[in-house]
Amino acid sequence: MPSPRIALATSAELPDLDGDSRLLLPSLERAGIASTCLVWDDPAARWEEMDMVLVRSTWDYWNGAGRRDAFVAWAERVGAKVPFWNAPEVIRWNTEKSYLRDLEARGAPVVPTLWLGPEERAANVLARGLDEGWSEVVIKPAVSAGSEGALRIDLTRDRAGAEAHAEALAPRGVVMVQPFLRSIAQEGELSIIFFEGEAIHAVRKVPRSGDYRSQPEFGSVVGRAEVTDEARRVAESVLTIAESSFLYARVDLVRGLDGALRLIELEVTEPCLYLGWEEGAADRLAAAIARRLRG
Repeated sequence: MPSPRIALATSAELPDLDGDSRLLLPSLERAGIASTCLVWDDPAARWEEMDMVLVRSTWDYWNGAGRRDAFVAWAERVGAKVPFWNAPEVIRWNTEKSYLRDLEARGAPVVPTLWLGPEERAANVLARGLDEGWSEVVIKPAVSAGSEGALRIDLTRDRAGAEAHAEALAPRGVVMVQPFLRSIAQEGELSIIFFEGEAIHAVRKVPRSGDYRSQPEFGSVVGRAEVTDEARRVAESVLTIAESSFLYARVDLVRGLDGALRLIELEVTEPCLYLGWEEGAADRLAAAIARRLRG
């Protein structure tokens, strides 16, 4: 019997995957799974010949008008023919950060957020932020990644600049306004990685001095972290509320203004899974993929 074939979906900028995702390749081989990398928007890619599609380094779908819609359409088109993880309906939900609004409405402890839609004025939304006591905020688009388009700004000192930035982002879609969390500078962001609902490992990303962005490309310090009972409880509650059978998930937590752990992102589209930070993590993901292929 031939080995099952899995396509690892990536982008034209990373045709051979990002470095962390490449760690999965030998684990798949040891699990008896043949893998190939295909660029998600390559019209010549033959997805229908695969036994599964795994979304990995598709880190360009937010970059340009209509790209997110095209990405979601691709996922739904391919997912109608081939087993696809995470599922296309998850991709549609998770690629626009209004999913946080959905989770909060269902009881998840989300970082407080104000939402600027097409029917609202930036000045009014920012005024509500001041009413909440947020002197310093982060303004960012709801379709983005890696802090693209984000601005940290003091409303009490430069309200006009904040309004201008929010209004400049508005043509791209919904805009988010969140309080700047000073705790990020001290303890950073905790990312807990789950495979099939089980917490596998965690990393902590602490921004470099003077910055607030926790992504490694901005010079943050990344280190392995223990999953405390508090963090596990919060992260598992988020997954329970999400009510979906994720193959993989990354729950990103920060310490809120009230001192409690809060969800800043639930990454279930194409997150970095920090496989290199936990011995055996790639093998465990390959084993989970093998179970899905058998099922």
